[in-house]
Formats: sequence, structure tokens, C-alpha cells
Amino acid sequence: MIPDEIHDEPVYARLRRVPRELERRTLWEQDGVLVMDKPWGIPSTGKTLDDPDSLQSALMHTLGCKVWAVHQLDADTSGINLFVTEKALVPRWKQRMRFPNGAKTYLAVVHGLVEFELRRVDAPIGVVQEAPARVLGVHADGQRAVSMIRRVALGRACSLLEVQIETGRTHQIRIHLASLGHPLLGEEWYCKPPSAGHIRQALHAWRMEFHDGQRPRGFQCPLPEDFEPLFRQHQMPPPAMDGPPSTTMAGDRADPRAT
Repeated sequence: MIPDEIHDEPVYARLRRVPRELERRTLWEQDGVLVMDKPWGIPSTGKTLDDPDSLQSALMHTLGCKVWAVHQLDADTSGINLFVTEKALVPRWKQRMRFPNGAKTYLAVVHGLVEFELRRVDAPIGVVQEAPARVLGVHADGQRAVSMIRRVALGRACSLLEVQIETGRTHQIRIHLASLGHPLLGEEWYCKPPSAGHIRQALHAWRMEFHDGQRPRGFQCPLPEDFEPLFRQHQMPPPAMDGPPSTTMAGDRADPRAT
């Protein structure tokens, strides 16, 4: 398997040119819902439906139909990303994902040795600078933002964290971690000077669980290819890949990543 970061061509071009890349990254597909393992280096959606530089566009190119994103991931964040082929499905899946009906858990590799084992961060996020460029950060007049952070492992001058978000503000995890003095490895915006610790921000949408009694009950995404050498470099054990606490049901795709 070739790591994403060493390809010369843009990610969107490879996804359109090699259909098996999208097939390999399809975690679950049923009833008009596509659960994708989004690679880093490409946004979930483009500025328009005709913008080729997005996972949404690659899916439409391959499937031959319109596709809508249920939620967004930053271009350089990898992991679970939900899409639907019917626009009417978007509100239903947004509701399933919304806390406390759903739980979204990310893996984050941050600078420094995190001392706490578990911390709930309730810090509003808003605009802290308008010019010369608009910058977001923790701001008393911002929108409420809540993240639950758990330490998973310590490495050489860095830490592996699980972050579960109760709200979905723009760059929420990145801002909250930076506000604690532990910016992501590879963080360019919320770290001064920008971090050169990794080729991209070390953030991965790892798990999604639903607590509404409906099926499927959750998904788990494999670790991204670029995390494995990162763990080795920093002598840090990877997380246990045991999946969400639920059981694969008949009728769901026979894949441990869907439960």
C-alpha cells in the first residue's frame, strides 16, 4: 500500500483515475449512504458541485450521480466521512450524528507530554482577528464548543489522544488542543511557529457511534498510512483497533468497520 503523501499527482486526480482507490476507501454502502475513509489532502466538498478538487466530486465522477456530504472534514484531516446519494437523507443522518444521539471520536497526535488522563474542554470559539486575515480561536463571545479529551499513549515528546466532540465548530479540535498548549503535530494555523512535526495536521476521524437504537450502530476507520511511521518515529504504541461497542447485524455490510 502506497502512503498518500508520496504520490506526485493530486489526491483528487488519483481518486478519479483509479476507481479501486474509492472502492478501497468505502467503509460501508447501503440505502443511499456512503461511509468513506477520506484521505488527507482533499476537502470533503468543493466550492461548487463542478469543483474537481473534492471527495464529493470524485464520488460523483465514479458513481455517475449527485452526492451530498452529511458533514465536513478539513482537507488535511483524514477519516470517516458520510455522504448520501439522496439530498432528503441529509437531515436524518445529521440528526443521528448530533450529540447525544451520536458520538464522533478523533485520534490526535499532539506536541508535548499530556499530563491529564481525561479532560472536558468547554471553551467558546469565535473570531479573534479580522485582519489581515480572519483567525478563529477561543473567544468569550464565540459559540459554545465542547470537547472531551482522553490520553491514550505517550511517546517521545508527543502524546496520542482521543477527542470526542459534543459540538462541531470550525477547527474545534485544533483550537482546543492548541489552547491547552498541545497543538497537533503538523499544525500550521494554531501553532506559532507552524509545526513541522508531520507532513499534515495529525488528526484522524476514527470512530462514529450512534445511540438511537437504529442500525448501523457505528463505524470505525482504519489508521491512516501516515500515522504508522509517526508512531514508530516517536516510539508510541498505536491505539487498540477493537471497534465500537456493538455487534455487526445481518443485512449490514459484512465488514468489522460497520457495526
